[in-house]
This record gives sequence, C-alpha cells and structure tokens, in this order.
Amino acid sequence: MKYKKQIIEIAKIMYSKGMVNAFEGNISIRDEEKIIITPSQICKGFLDVNMLMTIDRKGNILEGSHKISSETGLHLEAYALKDDIRAVVHAHSPYATAYAIANKPIETKAYPEMIALFKKVPVIKYGTPSTEEVYSDLKNYINEYNVLLLENHGIVAFGKDLYEAYFRLESIESIAKVLLLNQLIGGPSDLPDEEVKKLLAW
Repeated sequence: MKYKKQIIEIAKIMYSKGMVNAFEGNISIRDEEKIIITPSQICKGFLDVNMLMTIDRKGNILEGSHKISSETGLHLEAYALKDDIRAVVHAHSPYATAYAIANKPIETKAYPEMIALFKKVPVIKYGTPSTEEVYSDLKNYINEYNVLLLENHGIVAFGKDLYEAYFRLESIESIAKVLLLNQLIGGPSDLPDEEVKKLLAW
C-alpha cells in the first residue's frame, strides 16, 4: 500500500504542475518481482489506489480491473535492462517534450547544474506509441543516463525509488524551460571549457 500511495502522490503533483494532461504519462514502481503501474486512459490527477494495476515482470496482470498503461513495455524494459532501477516516470511535460519533438538533446555549456547533475539528456529514436519500437533504443543509453527524451514523444526518468525518478524528471523540465526562455533573450553565455570540465569532474 505504501508504494501505491507514493504513485498517487506523484501523479497528483505531476498533474497539478501541468507535466501530464488528462490521459498522458505513466508511473511505475518495482516491488521485488511485482510492478505497480498506473492504468491507461485515467487522468493522473484523479487516480486513487484502487485504480492502480499490479503486473509481473512479463506484463501479466496480477491485480486490478483496468487496462494497463499503453507504455507498460517501456517500464518493463527499463527494469529488465538495469536491476538498480526501481521506479520509472514518463511524461509529456511541455518544455522537455518540445526538445523531444525537435529531436534535440537537452545539453548546455552555460547552466552549471545541468552540466554537473545530468551532463546531457539524449534523444532515443522514435517508435510507434504502444509498440516495442518505443523502447528498442533504450539499451543503448540506459547505463549512462537516468533521464531520456523519446523522439517525437516525451521524457522518461529512472530512479532507485519513485521520488528520485520524479525529481529527476522535474529538474530536467525546469532546465528545459530555462534554456528555451534563454533563446528569447539572445542565447546562452557559455562557460569556459575548463569550467565545464570541472563541473563534469565534480
């Protein structure tokens, strides 16, 4: 029940912050060999614990009466590829998704926090929603990055728990917003290469 309450808490935060709209986005957490995941086609701001689905690591439904998320395969693949991932948060948050739709990674030489905390958020190749193509490129990035853009789709973040995954996603959404706003006032003032190296090392 603890994990279900955490999912509901994060889902409502995401909805209140405009990081998901009525039907987009999904959240999961791995509890040993079981995975608790948000259902399909139910607004994240109006979820309750009884609506959540429990599945095994192959996607078979163990508990719940709703349809599982259409992006369940993305979550299952992340858990299969990297054992220390215990939570996955996927959203179509506006600023990060703007980068995804443009097929542009989020990276900068001007924002110290972005450089030190994330280095870069790359874009994994496009896949038709709800198909295996969505996560076919995941294996090439997941060992190096904990936040990824899905080309023409959205953003996904991973963590050792639900809060870590969500805070990473929220942080990148904020950084993407700053970088896009920065373009309106003339673009970035890059740090010297030596300062960038210090941040990467730190």
